[in-house]
Amino acid sequence: MVTFLLGLAILIVGGAIYGRYCERVFGPDDRPTPATTMADGVDYVEMPLWKN
Repeated sequence: MVTFLLGLAILIVGGAIYGRYCERVFGPDDRPTPATTMADGVDYVEMPLWKN
């Protein structure tokens, strides 16, 4: 049981560290999506915020 909890803790901490690393390297993209810029109601439909 101790090994399981230790492994779980390592996965959680490693995921948090790797997430921060990826965010720093790649950065968030602030450009509008095609669903916003090319909205036609058929192929490009923006989803409501509650579905994100």
